[in-house]
Amino acid sequence: MRRHALLLPLAFCLPALLSAQEPKGGNKPMLGVSLEIVAKKDVYVFDGGGKSPAEYKQHLETIAAHLKKGEFVDPPKPLSVDLVLRLTNTTQEPITIYVGGDPNIYTFTLSGGAGVVTMNNPVAFTTDFRLPKAVTLAPGKSYEQPVRMLADGHRGFARLLFWTGPGEYTLTAEYTLADAEGRKTATVKSAPVKITVKEK
Repeated sequence: MRRHALLLPLAFCLPALLSAQEPKGGNKPMLGVSLEIVAKKDVYVFDGGGKSPAEYKQHLETIAAHLKKGEFVDPPKPLSVDLVLRLTNTTQEPITIYVGGDPNIYTFTLSGGAGVVTMNNPVAFTTDFRLPKAVTLAPGKSYEQPVRMLADGHRGFARLLFWTGPGEYTLTAEYTLADAEGRKTATVKSAPVKITVKEK
């Protein structure tokens, strides 16, 4: 009985040990990949189109409510930003990740300031399925995904985010990686960065 009692914990630990020792050249994203938001520009000027922050926020919320109901209205032009999503190999060995394509989705969380409004983007996407591409990173090396508009989701354009007035905002990101066949696997998260929106 004592022998069985000793083997039982080992049986439960074995899958975890095997998982940790899986070869690093497979199709799964590897542990040891970090995500960072690089704000090449972190100060922006508020433009409410002649509306006060309160009026602008109410205007955005009205549009978002219509879109949520499936009613078609033209959303505002996406906010222009100058950001980079940086995926870095934090291990001591080369690893291969799969980036781009439809399965790899990044999602932003914006908070603070005068408030934030998000809305669906009623844009038509092509029906083709875009597979990710393989990128091999040496130890300490990175892959960078430029972000030119404050949008995320499918193909980086399915959801729009808006700050609604001057203030200090906090931005974080999540990036869902996929394998070579486009199957979603791991999600990595960034530390927050600060964005300042000033009066026009």
